[in-house]
Parts: sequence; structure tokens; C-alpha cells
Amino acid sequence: MSRKATIYDIAREAGVSTATVTRVVRRDPHVREATRQRVQQVIDAHDYTPSLSAQNLESGRSRTLAVVLPVISNLYFNRILDAAYWEAEKNHCSIRLFQTMENQAISSELVSELIRCRMDGVLFAGSIWSADRDDLNFALNKLGKYMPVATICPPDVSLECICIQSDLVNCSRLPVRHLHTLGHRRIAFLGGSMHSKDTSRRGEGFLEQLRLMNLSDDPAYHVDAGYDMESGERAVLRMLSGLDSSRWPTAIVTFNDLVALGAMKQLKRMGLSLPRDMAIIGCDNQFFCAYTDPSLTSVDLHPEEMAQSAVRELLLARESSSRSFAIVREATLVIRESCGAHLGFRRL
Repeated sequence: MSRKATIYDIAREAGVSTATVTRVVRRDPHVREATRQRVQQVIDAHDYTPSLSAQNLESGRSRTLAVVLPVISNLYFNRILDAAYWEAEKNHCSIRLFQTMENQAISSELVSELIRCRMDGVLFAGSIWSADRDDLNFALNKLGKYMPVATICPPDVSLECICIQSDLVNCSRLPVRHLHTLGHRRIAFLGGSMHSKDTSRRGEGFLEQLRLMNLSDDPAYHVDAGYDMESGERAVLRMLSGLDSSRWPTAIVTFNDLVALGAMKQLKRMGLSLPRDMAIIGCDNQFFCAYTDPSLTSVDLHPEEMAQSAVRELLLARESSSRSFAIVREATLVIRESCGAHLGFRRL
């Protein structure tokens, strides 16, 4: 045989089915010894290497997990994808990326493609729950008939799947509590969009913590600005230019680290010294936080750990009938220079 032998060639020469060849390759103990030896002799004679796609065809599994994300230029989603990839690799699986538009419905085409590809499971992360979504449970339930489904989502989302939940409310409370212990009484929240439930959850946590500590919740301190560095610049300029300097906040909590970077740049441009004149805390704990000037205090939502947990749970769920439960991952405050902790308590 001049060409490379296929599983069909091996099966035909050994007088067995392709399923039996697959079981021999996988060392299935239920194959009779005489059959195993006969098939193995043919495999050795042709130096046959099994095709992964052929094995998948016989098993009905792709050994591939789908990850559905919005634009991966967002560093947060990049961290999820990388962590999912390496966790799958460790478990001898692969990852296939599918992308969706922010806040748009999960299309029937995407659902059909995931089912057609015989995925072993699918992980959704991003803003799929940020809008009014009548289609969401329908799509996830349909997928759930064919494969386990996991989501990385906020703690108040109720979905019939594996929910790895990030503590978005507490991620805004932690910075307020910390800044309060340092003496800050006028604290602002910048970034995000109040059309997004993601932002509103963080805003709710922020406002609740202010009220618990009897701090001012001046509406001028809440600027709906966006998610990138330019948004941070614009938000600071808009907020401070609309206030007398005596009413300026002494600390800022931002929606994410990118907004914090823009805010820091604008504050320095306006002649403020950080953190002496203005403390600032970001969210996401991106890799660059340790390298900014000053280094940026940030809230870590642990996207890598959530992605790893999601992959492990999806793989376990292939063998289990239980496919609906929730795991909440607590947020952590990572203290660096920008919050002014090294300055100690000050009466501000």
C-alpha cells in the first residue's frame, strides 16, 4: 500500500469494524485478545497512526470545547481564552473560538454550528446577559440537549447551565471600604455604560457601600463614560471641570484598568500628584498595573481561575447528568501605590 493507511483500510484488512480498530487503539479492555492481536498486527504492518477526526467520528465526540466571546482585543477576554486553552490542553482537549457581537442575540446559526461540530462543551463569557435577552435561555437550553454549557457571568444571573459567577457587586465595594480606611470621604466612580447591567451592578455595589459608610453619593461623582483609556480621560475632564475644586473627589474608582489609565493621564495633565492629590483604583488587575506610575491598585476578578474552573466542569459534565449549578468566585483587592496606602490615614 503506497499511500498512508486509513482506519478503513485497517478495518477491512483485519476483518473488523472501524469501531473495533478505535477500541484497539485506545486499549479498550473489552476487546477479545485474539481480535486485539489481529488488529494490532495490521496496525504495526502499516505503521498506522490514528486520525483524531476518525476517532471522534467513532466516539461521537470532538474532544473540543467551544469558547464564545465578544472581541478578544479586550485584555480581560484574552485572559479567559488563554486560561481556557491551557486548561483544555492539560486535559488533552482543544479549544475553538467563536465570536459574537456585544449585547447581541445568540444567533440560531451559531447554535446550529456548535451542535453540528459535535463540541464536547461550550463556554460563554462577555456581555451576553447585559441586555434584555429573551433568547438567552432558549439558546442555552437547546445547546444543553447536546452538550454541557458553562457561562462566566454575574452572581444574579439565573441560567440553566454551569454558572461560574464573578462577584461584580463586591468588586465595587472593596475599593470604597479600602479608601474609607485611608481617610477618603468623597469618592467618585467613572466608566462603563449605565445601559449595561454589568455597569449597573458595579454601580449598585458602589452606592450601597457609600450609604453603609454614610459617605456622599453626589451624582456629579458618577460619570457614565465607556470602557477605554480615552473614556477615562474624558470622564475626569468632564467631572472636574463641572465642579468647584473644593468639591472635587479625593479618590476615584474606575470601571476597569483601561479607564484608570486614561484618568491618571488626565489628572497628571491637570497638575495633580497621584496619589497625594487624588487616589485611584482600577478593576481587572491587568498585567500592566504593576508598571504604571504610580503602580495601579486594582480589583482582581480572577478570570483565569474562572476559565479553568469552567473547562474542568465542562469536562466532568460530559460524564454526569447534573449540568446546572453555580460557583461564585470572590473578588480580591490588589493594593499598590495609586490608592495611597503607603501614605497612611489622612484627614481629607
